[in-house]
Amino acid sequence: MYRINPITKKMARVCMSIVGLLFLPLAAHSADVLHSSVTKQNGRYMMHIETVVQAPVSKVHSLLMDYKNFTRFNSMFKQVELVKRLDDREIRMGVRSEICILAICQHFDWIQDVQFRPDGDISINIVPNQGDFRQGNGRWRLLSVDGGTRLLFDLDLTPKYWIPSVFGTWLVQQKLSEDAFKFAQELERMAIPNGCYSLYKIC
Repeated sequence: MYRINPITKKMARVCMSIVGLLFLPLAAHSADVLHSSVTKQNGRYMMHIETVVQAPVSKVHSLLMDYKNFTRFNSMFKQVELVKRLDDREIRMGVRSEICILAICQHFDWIQDVQFRPDGDISINIVPNQGDFRQGNGRWRLLSVDGGTRLLFDLDLTPKYWIPSVFGTWLVQQKLSEDAFKFAQELERMAIPNGCYSLYKIC
């Protein structure tokens, strides 16, 4: 009968420990994209994203309410600035962005009104014709799920100008999914800076 050398056993335990340490950071953050879609109809782009973040709704909502965070959430946002406060629950923002697909970049600037609704939703309305969009509106919905947050985002945009064919719906959806994942990762990292994962209580 083959006997395992004690040194071999020890090495195996060491190797398993190293593997555990390598994968621990991956378990500590588990932001994910559940669904993303893009449809185009008569010049309008309609987008839907669902992501999950392992952080409480209250923390996620607080981060989304601070417009200064958006350039950290996603590199497409080059500049986000406060134009004015409309009331206690609504602000007007100016946004400059750059979207690159297959090394072709498109710049978009716009003005939007952001409303923090009593039900916890965050709605966005683009001011018509004050930028690169004829119209646009969107909404964030935040749902509590297993100690984390499920984010649902819907966006309806009509650009003013012709969009290159490389920005077709399939490629835009791939880019949207990729950016949504990065967005959720950064949101989770900012919400839980010490790397504590709520499900396993690793702090």
